[in-house]
Amino acid sequence: MADPADRARTHWNQAHAQPELEAHDNIFSHPLIQAYASMRAFGGLYGQLDAVAVALRERTQPGEEVLSIGCGRAVKERVLAKLLPDRRFVGIDIADEILELARQELAAEGIANLRLELGDFNRLQLGKARFGAVLGLGAIHHVEALEDFWAQCRIGLRPGASILAQEYVGPDRFQWTDAQLREGSRVLRDVVPEEHHVHHGTVERIPVAHMLATDPSEAVRSSAILATCRAGGFDVTAVVGIGCALLQPVLMHQVGTFDPANWQHNLVLARLFAEEDRLLHESVLGHDFAMFVAVRKD
Repeated sequence: MADPADRARTHWNQAHAQPELEAHDNIFSHPLIQAYASMRAFGGLYGQLDAVAVALRERTQPGEEVLSIGCGRAVKERVLAKLLPDRRFVGIDIADEILELARQELAAEGIANLRLELGDFNRLQLGKARFGAVLGLGAIHHVEALEDFWAQCRIGLRPGASILAQEYVGPDRFQWTDAQLREGSRVLRDVVPEEHHVHHGTVERIPVAHMLATDPSEAVRSSAILATCRAGGFDVTAVVGIGCALLQPVLMHQVGTFDPANWQHNLVLARLFAEEDRLLHESVLGHDFAMFVAVRKD
């Protein structure tokens, strides 16, 4: 008979594979964690892209262009293009082969208001006041040249336009804080049954050499995103933390063992939510993921 963890992991990954999610943020593939993040951000159950669409509808005009950086296969961007057919979306990415695949998929889906362009977000060259908004949907934490990036965003946005971001803003290159190491290892020992320890049973800092070898841009300057944005000529008018400073190091690479149809698994997640909430309230941990709005200063 198959091991329970293997059955849960196989069931969940096969039924709910989401290729747009990076390995480190695949915790958000689980519906309860999506709900947790939504409750923290909005006080209710709302899809994150639905929230972006609402903000774009309020902050942009029909016919305006919206830039999304690091779009990859444009899975998120095509959702927004369908929700807002009267806006024109431009996605940029450095991976030409992936962009070509995405273009073919867009053509097959009949999405005409999303164009994909080859571009490096560390070397942007944006036309003056071209865009009504810039989106960072989990890509800004890959930007190393943050100062140049914000400067180009300021050039490319019309006066009063906004950056809308949903980003990892935690420790650079996943060099977890001492508190994350301590509390994460504690809950793995005391709260999370061993059947879920398919990747790790304690929280450790990921070796920087490994990060550089596998993805040199991963979380390269993530902790500096908000500070450099403010220094780059933007008013950060709203920041909503969505936690995950405990959930991510505990669950990354092993969230697939939690079957949403298994209420014992869901009970473990609920206990983790309660622990993270307590640690946030006591200022033991901060928010490793955040949504924010930054408005171009005139």
